[in-house]
Amino acid sequence: DDRDDRDLGDGIEWPDGGTALESSPDADIIANARRRYGSGGAILAAGMLGLDNILREKVKPDSVQVQEAPTDPIDLDAEGIRVTIDESMSVKAPALERVPLLDTKKKRRR
Repeated sequence: DDRDDRDLGDGIEWPDGGTALESSPDADIIANARRRYGSGGAILAAGMLGLDNILREKVKPDSVQVQEAPTDPIDLDAEGIRVTIDESMSVKAPALERVPLLDTKKKRRR
């Protein structure tokens, strides 16, 4: 191969002397892909890195919503729940009976 591999990954040279890809991890990945797989590998690596940067940097802001309840919360485990659908219909679910916990200890083998 007559190509000089020392300048691979330098990027586009700009009039001010800088390059489009300075020494960054992305430039190293693209240069490695060019060395191993040729120009097609470099193009594919650059495209995948571009997609990764576009999709990764979208940070959703955390929204805090505070709403006050009109009454104190009820204990569903002790009282059950009653929901009024309209004037003529309501639904009631009684509290469930307490069940003792199962023994979760494993028996030792002899």
